[in-house]
Formats: sequence, structure tokens, C-alpha cells
Amino acid sequence: MEVNKKQLADIFGASIRTIQNWQEQGMPVLRGGGKGNEVLYDSAAVIKWYAERDAEIENEKLRREVEELRQASETDLQPGTIEYERHRLTRAQADAQELKNARDSAEVVETAFCTFVLSR
Repeated sequence: MEVNKKQLADIFGASIRTIQNWQEQGMPVLRGGGKGNEVLYDSAAVIKWYAERDAEIENEKLRREVEELRQASETDLQPGTIEYERHRLTRAQADAQELKNARDSAEVVETAFCTFVLSR
């Protein structure tokens, strides 16, 4: 459905200035604009853009939170505590699994095998 700026603002319960800001942020315009020309929007395209933009913003917030928690958890660990040892064990297990996966996919080779082959 084609809507103008005022109608779009009513749909979203936002101000006309907010619609203008969204347009500057990449909200799709159907046609119009410029001096004296009314801007028209495809409401379905704008709603899709808004939902994608909202999801991207939320994902970025979550990424930052996870990174902050990860950094905090590593720096707050005190050597000798159970949490510290649990963290070391988990990290060692993850590293071992990565090495096993790399060996299974032939990305790395056993040192003993290389030594045997090269000594011949």
C-alpha cells in the first residue's frame, strides 16, 4: 500500500521527524522526494526494512553483551578457585576437540608420523 510520510508516521506511532531519520538511515522510498515533491512509501517494504533493522540492532546488542560477559568472566577469575579451574578445563577440552577435528579432516598431522616419514 502506498502511503505518504504522515500516514507512515501514524502506522508506526512515530513522529514525522522519526520517519525522516529512518529515511536517512536507508528506509526504502517508493518514489518522490526533492523540492516540493511528496515522498511515497510502500508500507510492506518499510515494515520489512524496520523489522530487519530492529533485528540487526538487537543482535548487535546481544553480541556486545556476550563479548563483555566473556571478557569479564576471564578477567574476574582468580587462580586457585573452582571457577578458574573449571574455565581452564573447559577451554582445554575445547582446544582438544578443535585439534581432533583438524586431525580428522587432515588439516594437521601427528608429529610422530611426520618424524617417521621424514626419517626415511
